[in-house]
Amino acid sequence: MNILNCNIRVKNSRHDAGRIRRMGKVPGVLYGEQVKNLLFEIGEMELSREIVRQGEHGVIDVNIEGTTHRTLIKEVQKDPVTHKIIHIDLEGINPDKTIQTSVPIHFINEDKVAQSGGILQKEKSSVKIQCKASKLPKYINVDLKNLKFGDVFKLSNIELASEITFMEDVNTVIATVTGGNTNEATTSAEDASAPTEI
Repeated sequence: MNILNCNIRVKNSRHDAGRIRRMGKVPGVLYGEQVKNLLFEIGEMELSREIVRQGEHGVIDVNIEGTTHRTLIKEVQKDPVTHKIIHIDLEGINPDKTIQTSVPIHFINEDKVAQSGGILQKEKSSVKIQCKASKLPKYINVDLKNLKFGDVFKLSNIELASEITFMEDVNTVIATVTGGNTNEATTSAEDASAPTEI
């Protein structure tokens, strides 16, 4: 894991954040048991690359004025137009300490659902889990390859490593498959249009 270098940020006015962004940096705040609201600034490009690698709810290491902190990304604020990161909140953590956080759901084999004539309805985009900080996954995989019309995918259908626990009801619905089967619909239409034998 890369260590991102940051500088302490001194807030002199409400315009400081805009000035920092014009310099190609992102303002942020670090807090936790050992750190109380430490303001910092970090290079926007370096931060964006690390978030791509670790995810928007991942763990990253930052060095602020010579001190390295292992942190959990708590919130990433983006510009609604440019989608550039405009602010980040980090929480200092102990890698061996158990944490609770939300991680994104990664849907795979969506094309299989469409090929079978189904329409996928995603009910959730993230799920809350509990684990040690060092074991935090970037995302939770949901494999849809065996889903067909009428199927419901729940949290209980996901296989997790033993050190990870869901903090939500395991009966929570993740996705459903709706819509008619295309092949069946075509067959029915052909049957209906065929002449009736007497």
